[in-house]
Amino acid sequence: MKRTFPTDTLRAMTPKLALLFAALLLPVLLSACGPQTFRRAARPTPGKHLSVEPRETASLTDREYLMRKATLGSRSERLEAIDVIERANDPELFGFLMERLKKEDDRFLQIRIMHALAAYGDVRAVAPLRHTARWDNTRVGVEAIAALYELGDDSYMPRLIQKLRVDEDNPEMAGIAHRTLKKITGQDLPPTTRAWLNYYRAHQLAPYQARSWYWPFHQPLPPTVEGTTKVVPTQKGRRPLPDHDVKIRRTNLTWYEFWKPDEP
Repeated sequence: MKRTFPTDTLRAMTPKLALLFAALLLPVLLSACGPQTFRRAARPTPGKHLSVEPRETASLTDREYLMRKATLGSRSERLEAIDVIERANDPELFGFLMERLKKEDDRFLQIRIMHALAAYGDVRAVAPLRHTARWDNTRVGVEAIAALYELGDDSYMPRLIQKLRVDEDNPEMAGIAHRTLKKITGQDLPPTTRAWLNYYRAHQLAPYQARSWYWPFHQPLPPTVEGTTKVVPTQKGRRPLPDHDVKIRRTNLTWYEFWKPDEP
Protein backbone atom coordinates (compact mmCIF):
# COMPACT_ATOMS: atom_id res chain seq x y z
CA MET A 1 0.00 0.00 0.00
CA LYS A 2 1.42 3.35 -1.10
CA ARG A 3 1.78 5.97 1.58
CA THR A 4 0.70 9.57 0.90
CA PHE A 5 2.27 12.56 2.57
CA PRO A 6 0.55 15.86 3.41
CA THR A 7 2.62 17.65 0.80
CA ASP A 8 1.28 15.33 -1.89
CA THR A 9 -2.32 15.97 -0.82
CA LEU A 10 -1.75 19.72 -0.83
CA ARG A 11 -0.11 19.57 -4.23
CA ALA A 12 -3.09 17.66 -5.62
CA MET A 13 -5.57 20.21 -4.18
CA THR A 14 -3.71 23.27 -5.46
CA PRO A 15 -5.64 23.56 -8.77
CA LYS A 16 -8.99 23.30 -6.96
CA LEU A 17 -7.98 25.92 -4.39
CA ALA A 18 -6.86 28.24 -7.19
CA LEU A 19 -10.22 27.89 -8.95
CA LEU A 20 -12.09 28.54 -5.69
CA PHE A 21 -10.01 31.64 -4.96
CA ALA A 22 -10.60 32.95 -8.48
CA ALA A 23 -14.37 32.38 -8.17
CA LEU A 24 -14.42 34.38 -4.92
CA LEU A 25 -12.23 37.17 -6.29
CA LEU A 26 -14.02 37.56 -9.62
CA PRO A 27 -17.12 39.47 -8.27
CA VAL A 28 -14.82 41.86 -6.40
CA LEU A 29 -12.82 42.60 -9.54
CA LEU A 30 -15.94 43.04 -11.65
CA SER A 31 -17.53 45.42 -9.15
CA ALA A 32 -14.77 47.96 -9.74
CA CYS A 33 -15.54 48.23 -13.43
CA GLY A 34 -19.17 47.13 -13.38
CA PRO A 35 -22.34 49.19 -13.32
CA GLN A 36 -23.07 51.82 -10.71
CA THR A 37 -25.25 49.44 -8.68
CA PHE A 38 -22.16 47.52 -7.46
CA ARG A 39 -20.37 50.62 -6.23
CA ARG A 40 -20.70 52.42 -2.94
CA ALA A 41 -23.31 55.13 -3.02
CA ALA A 42 -21.95 58.64 -3.13
CA ARG A 43 -22.22 60.72 0.02
CA PRO A 44 -25.22 63.06 -0.22
CA THR A 45 -24.42 66.72 -0.52
CA PRO A 46 -25.40 68.78 2.55
CA GLY A 47 -28.24 71.22 2.19
CA LYS A 48 -27.88 74.95 2.10
CA HIS A 49 -28.88 75.22 5.75
CA LEU A 50 -25.73 73.26 6.68
CA SER A 51 -23.20 74.52 4.13
CA VAL A 52 -23.78 78.26 4.48
CA GLU A 53 -21.34 80.26 6.58
CA PRO A 54 -22.59 81.65 9.93
CA ARG A 55 -22.17 85.23 8.73
CA GLU A 56 -24.38 84.51 5.70
CA THR A 57 -27.42 83.09 7.54
CA ALA A 58 -29.39 86.21 6.60
CA SER A 59 -29.70 84.77 3.09
CA LEU A 60 -31.58 81.69 4.36
CA THR A 61 -35.33 81.40 4.16
CA ASP A 62 -37.44 80.91 7.28
CA ARG A 63 -37.69 77.17 6.60
CA GLU A 64 -33.95 76.79 6.07
CA TYR A 65 -33.20 78.83 9.17
CA LEU A 66 -35.42 76.54 11.28
CA MET A 67 -33.68 73.49 9.82
CA ARG A 68 -30.28 74.98 10.66
CA LYS A 69 -31.28 75.78 14.24
CA ALA A 70 -32.79 72.29 14.72
CA THR A 71 -29.53 70.71 13.52
CA LEU A 72 -26.61 72.90 14.59
CA GLY A 73 -28.07 74.97 17.42
CA SER A 74 -27.65 74.41 21.12
CA ARG A 75 -29.96 72.06 23.00
CA SER A 76 -32.40 74.83 23.91
CA GLU A 77 -32.32 76.22 20.35
CA ARG A 78 -33.02 72.81 18.89
CA LEU A 79 -35.96 72.30 21.26
CA GLU A 80 -37.40 75.68 20.34
CA ALA A 81 -36.90 75.04 16.60
CA ILE A 82 -38.66 71.66 16.78
CA ASP A 83 -41.53 73.25 18.70
CA VAL A 84 -41.90 75.91 16.00
CA ILE A 85 -41.80 73.24 13.27
CA GLU A 86 -44.53 71.28 15.06
CA ARG A 87 -46.80 74.32 15.35
CA ALA A 88 -46.10 75.43 11.77
CA ASN A 89 -47.24 72.04 10.40
CA ASP A 90 -45.35 72.65 7.15
CA PRO A 91 -45.48 69.54 4.89
CA GLU A 92 -42.08 70.46 3.45
CA LEU A 93 -40.47 69.92 6.86
CA PHE A 94 -41.87 66.43 7.43
CA GLY A 95 -38.95 64.74 5.65
CA PHE A 96 -36.53 66.81 7.72
CA LEU A 97 -38.14 65.57 10.95
CA MET A 98 -37.90 61.97 9.75
CA GLU A 99 -34.20 62.46 9.03
CA ARG A 100 -33.57 64.08 12.42
CA LEU A 101 -35.31 61.18 14.17
CA LYS A 102 -32.70 58.81 12.71
CA LYS A 103 -29.66 60.97 13.46
CA GLU A 104 -30.58 62.64 16.77
CA ASP A 105 -28.71 61.17 19.73
CA ASP A 106 -30.34 63.27 22.47
CA ARG A 107 -33.17 61.16 23.88
CA PHE A 108 -35.25 64.14 25.02
CA LEU A 109 -35.00 65.66 21.54
CA GLN A 110 -36.04 62.30 20.08
CA ILE A 111 -39.20 62.45 22.19
CA ARG A 112 -39.97 65.98 21.00
CA ILE A 113 -39.46 64.94 17.37
CA MET A 114 -41.84 61.99 17.83
CA HIS A 115 -44.48 64.32 19.28
CA ALA A 116 -44.05 66.60 16.27
CA LEU A 117 -44.45 63.65 13.87
CA ALA A 118 -47.64 62.61 15.67
CA ALA A 119 -48.98 66.16 15.33
CA TYR A 120 -48.36 66.04 11.57
CA GLY A 121 -50.67 63.00 11.28
CA ASP A 122 -48.72 61.45 8.39
CA VAL A 123 -48.79 57.68 7.92
CA ARG A 124 -45.16 57.64 6.79
CA ALA A 125 -44.09 58.15 10.41
CA VAL A 126 -45.68 54.89 11.56
CA ALA A 127 -42.86 52.56 10.43
CA PRO A 128 -39.95 54.27 12.29
CA LEU A 129 -42.14 54.80 15.36
CA ARG A 130 -43.02 51.09 15.40
CA HIS A 131 -39.32 50.22 15.23
CA THR A 132 -38.58 52.47 18.21
CA ALA A 133 -41.58 51.18 20.18
CA ARG A 134 -40.48 47.58 19.65
CA TRP A 135 -36.75 47.78 20.38
CA ASP A 136 -36.43 50.65 22.86
CA ASN A 137 -37.28 49.69 26.46
CA THR A 138 -36.72 53.16 27.91
CA ARG A 139 -39.01 56.18 28.07
CA VAL A 140 -38.30 56.83 24.39
CA GLY A 141 -40.11 53.59 23.54
CA VAL A 142 -43.04 54.59 25.76
CA GLU A 143 -43.35 57.95 23.99
CA ALA A 144 -43.16 56.17 20.63
CA ILE A 145 -46.19 54.06 21.62
CA ALA A 146 -48.02 57.24 22.65
CA ALA A 147 -47.18 58.85 19.27
CA LEU A 148 -48.46 55.74 17.47
CA TYR A 149 -51.71 55.94 19.44
CA GLU A 150 -52.18 59.52 18.28
CA LEU A 151 -51.66 58.31 14.69
CA GLY A 152 -54.42 55.70 15.05
CA ASP A 153 -52.19 52.67 15.69
CA ASP A 154 -52.83 50.97 19.04
CA SER A 155 -51.15 47.65 18.24
CA TYR A 156 -48.36 48.35 20.76
CA MET A 157 -50.69 49.30 23.61
CA PRO A 158 -50.44 45.83 25.26
CA ARG A 159 -46.66 46.28 25.38
CA LEU A 160 -47.16 49.60 27.18
CA ILE A 161 -49.67 48.04 29.58
CA GLN A 162 -47.19 45.29 30.48
CA LYS A 163 -44.76 47.98 31.62
CA LEU A 164 -47.10 48.63 34.57
CA ARG A 165 -45.49 45.63 36.27
CA VAL A 166 -42.76 46.77 38.63
CA ASP A 167 -39.30 46.02 37.24
CA GLU A 168 -36.31 45.82 39.56
CA ASP A 169 -33.97 47.19 36.88
CA ASN A 170 -36.25 50.12 35.97
CA PRO A 171 -38.50 50.80 38.99
CA GLU A 172 -39.60 54.18 37.60
CA MET A 173 -40.95 52.71 34.35
CA ALA A 174 -44.25 51.60 35.94
CA GLY A 175 -45.10 55.17 36.95
CA ILE A 176 -44.11 56.54 33.53
CA ALA A 177 -46.29 53.97 31.76
CA HIS A 178 -49.27 54.71 34.03
CA ARG A 179 -49.04 58.47 33.47
CA THR A 180 -48.72 57.93 29.72
CA LEU A 181 -51.79 55.68 29.62
CA LYS A 182 -53.87 58.23 31.51
CA LYS A 183 -52.67 61.05 29.26
CA ILE A 184 -53.38 59.41 25.90
CA THR A 185 -56.70 57.76 26.86
CA GLY A 186 -58.10 60.35 29.24
CA GLN A 187 -59.08 57.61 31.72
CA ASP A 188 -58.18 57.45 35.41
CA LEU A 189 -57.80 53.72 36.01
CA PRO A 190 -55.69 52.04 38.70
CA PRO A 191 -52.14 51.00 37.74
CA THR A 192 -52.99 47.34 37.15
CA THR A 193 -52.51 45.41 33.95
CA ARG A 194 -55.92 43.72 34.24
CA ALA A 195 -57.85 47.00 34.37
CA TRP A 196 -56.01 48.53 31.43
CA LEU A 197 -56.15 45.37 29.30
CA ASN A 198 -59.91 45.24 29.80
CA TYR A 199 -60.16 48.88 28.77
CA TYR A 200 -57.94 48.29 25.73
CA ARG A 201 -59.99 45.31 24.53
CA ALA A 202 -63.23 47.25 24.92
CA HIS A 203 -61.99 50.49 23.32
CA GLN A 204 -59.62 49.49 20.55
CA LEU A 205 -59.30 51.91 17.67
CA ALA A 206 -60.47 49.08 15.38
CA PRO A 207 -62.47 46.93 17.83
CA TYR A 208 -64.63 45.11 15.28
CA GLN A 209 -61.76 43.65 13.26
CA ALA A 210 -59.70 40.54 13.95
CA ARG A 211 -56.12 41.75 14.43
CA SER A 212 -54.23 38.48 14.94
CA TRP A 213 -53.97 37.14 11.38
CA TYR A 214 -51.15 39.46 10.33
CA TRP A 215 -48.85 38.68 13.28
CA PRO A 216 -46.29 36.67 11.23
CA PHE A 217 -46.34 39.38 8.53
CA HIS A 218 -46.07 43.15 8.38
CA GLN A 219 -48.73 44.93 10.36
CA PRO A 220 -51.17 46.95 8.23
CA LEU A 221 -50.89 50.72 8.34
CA PRO A 222 -53.69 52.92 9.69
CA PRO A 223 -56.27 54.03 7.09
CA THR A 224 -55.48 57.26 5.28
CA VAL A 225 -57.48 59.95 3.51
CA GLU A 226 -57.91 58.99 -0.14
CA GLY A 227 -55.17 60.45 -2.32
CA THR A 228 -53.02 61.65 0.60
CA THR A 229 -50.77 60.28 3.33
CA LYS A 230 -52.80 61.86 6.15
CA VAL A 231 -54.16 59.42 8.71
CA VAL A 232 -57.94 59.34 9.03
CA PRO A 233 -58.85 60.94 12.39
CA THR A 234 -60.09 58.36 14.87
CA GLN A 235 -62.28 58.87 17.90
CA LYS A 236 -60.49 58.06 21.13
CA GLY A 237 -62.33 56.45 24.04
CA ARG A 238 -65.80 54.93 23.81
CA ARG A 239 -66.84 54.35 20.21
CA PRO A 240 -70.43 54.39 18.93
CA LEU A 241 -72.07 51.17 17.81
CA PRO A 242 -71.73 50.43 14.07
CA ASP A 243 -74.67 50.92 11.72
CA HIS A 244 -73.98 47.69 9.79
CA ASP A 245 -73.56 43.98 10.52
CA VAL A 246 -70.24 43.21 12.15
CA LYS A 247 -68.44 40.20 13.56
CA ILE A 248 -68.90 39.79 17.31
CA ARG A 249 -65.71 40.61 19.15
CA ARG A 250 -64.33 38.96 22.26
CA THR A 251 -65.14 40.79 25.51
CA ASN A 252 -63.84 40.27 29.00
CA LEU A 253 -66.29 41.05 31.82
CA THR A 254 -64.80 41.43 35.27
CA TRP A 255 -66.62 40.84 38.55
CA TYR A 256 -66.36 44.53 39.42
CA GLU A 257 -68.02 45.54 36.16
CA PHE A 258 -70.87 43.07 36.72
CA TRP A 259 -71.52 44.22 40.30
CA LYS A 260 -70.55 47.84 39.73
CA PRO A 261 -72.21 50.05 42.39
CA ASP A 262 -74.54 52.84 41.37
CA GLU A 263 -72.93 56.24 41.07
CA PRO A 264 -74.06 58.71 43.76
